[in-house]
Amino acid sequence: MRKPKPKTIIGTDQARRVIWMYNRFLEGNSYASAEMYEEIIKTFKVNISLRTVQRDLRILHEMIPNMEQVNVGRQVYWQLSKNALTPLYLSKIDANDKLGFYFLKAYLKQFKNSVISDELQKLSKKIEKIADGNLYIEESFNSIAEHGKYDYQKHNVFFEDLLQAIINKQWLNITYRDLFTTEIHHQFALFRGFFFFRGSILFIAFVPRKHGDLAIPLENISNSSPAEPYNDYVPEFNAKAFFENRYGVSDGPLINVELQFLPEIAPLYASRQWHPKQEVFPQSDDSVIIKFPIMMNAEFIKWVMSIGKGLKILSPQILIDQVKEQCEAVLRLNS
Repeated sequence: MRKPKPKTIIGTDQARRVIWMYNRFLEGNSYASAEMYEEIIKTFKVNISLRTVQRDLRILHEMIPNMEQVNVGRQVYWQLSKNALTPLYLSKIDANDKLGFYFLKAYLKQFKNSVISDELQKLSKKIEKIADGNLYIEESFNSIAEHGKYDYQKHNVFFEDLLQAIINKQWLNITYRDLFTTEIHHQFALFRGFFFFRGSILFIAFVPRKHGDLAIPLENISNSSPAEPYNDYVPEFNAKAFFENRYGVSDGPLINVELQFLPEIAPLYASRQWHPKQEVFPQSDDSVIIKFPIMMNAEFIKWVMSIGKGLKILSPQILIDQVKEQCEAVLRLNS
């Protein structure tokens, strides 16, 4: 009777190398023995032989059944089989997840010549296993200019200064212009973070005199200088609360709106979420009434006006009056 093959016992250093190899293979890479040897020497800074690395690969092969050897010409490459590289959750990814992966893969290509290009290449290989092919039209990132484009190159140094202020939690004295007016403000502020919205880089800043957080476009900030720390209580920034009842980024009074979308546009607007707390009421004439709370700011009024003749504002009256005032101003200017 044939004796069972004894299990291979490996030491600590060898275990570290084998685990490191396995992680490289999990990234979708394939290596010839000589290539893996060079990577091991470079990473671990050790004096070992090629034969030692070949033994490590054979041990990994014993431990991982999905390790395979592929002949390419006269060269033999080690790699994990495609089944081993397929994520266990892949079958559970729904359409929205897959859309996100296609978007991410296309967006990452914009950084292909940056300082993190090597790391991005590895990440892109992983994403490729979920979102196969180049299906997202990446040119759309730079060609659709619905909100215009702003050249931020002249703001590079200023942008870096604001980032450092956020990291160091440094209070600043700032001079900035309102989003939709020419009014200039001089304020004491603590910057929280930044985001990209409608062609602009916006910073969230806590301004004690305003009793809360503001969104300020980078291009609207004309000056900043270090300030002494603020000694009173500063609340944590709640991003969900900040954005939840806000269409756009500017401030305004909170109102409860009731909008009726006429039959010709009702399917489009009823099928989308405009607010996390919206209520949708289909009507017998095929129109739809949608209700939700929202800040009545400049962006929301512009959005309501952009819908055109297919929309009837049922309430509140203050919104109806604001839209009428804006429409009359447009007519006067263009008559």
